[in-house]
Amino acid sequence: MESGSEDHSDGGAPCSAAAAALKKGPWTSAEDSILVAYVQKHGEGNWNNVQKQSGLYRCGKSCRLRWANHLRPNLKKGAFTPEEERLIIELHAKLGNKWARMATQLPGRTDNEIKNYWNTRIKRRQRAGLPVYPPDI
Repeated sequence: MESGSEDHSDGGAPCSAAAAALKKGPWTSAEDSILVAYVQKHGEGNWNNVQKQSGLYRCGKSCRLRWANHLRPNLKKGAFTPEEERLIIELHAKLGNKWARMATQLPGRTDNEIKNYWNTRIKRRQRAGLPVYPPDI
């Protein structure tokens, strides 16, 4: 999820050349339920075993992204709080575009979500002729 704002956790990105038989496109609630049950039983990791052990016709990468970005129980939904926004600005000043490292400091937020927030904020500030960082950072 390094470039662009697209999130291929819907299975839209091909996982490999052998992925022709795998399903692509939006996930169904039934598929979500199967993936949640798999993770509850087997834990996170070994994403390439999901298809073999659960019957899902999705590649491991697609399953991992779906879990990480949409199904994990501790995910926060909705807008960033002012405290989270301030922390993202401070972390970016210190770390640069290290989105995954930033996500470790923002529980419940994904690296992709933080990156998208930052890129939107930058564009908005640049259009308004404002500096990237506030003067106190």
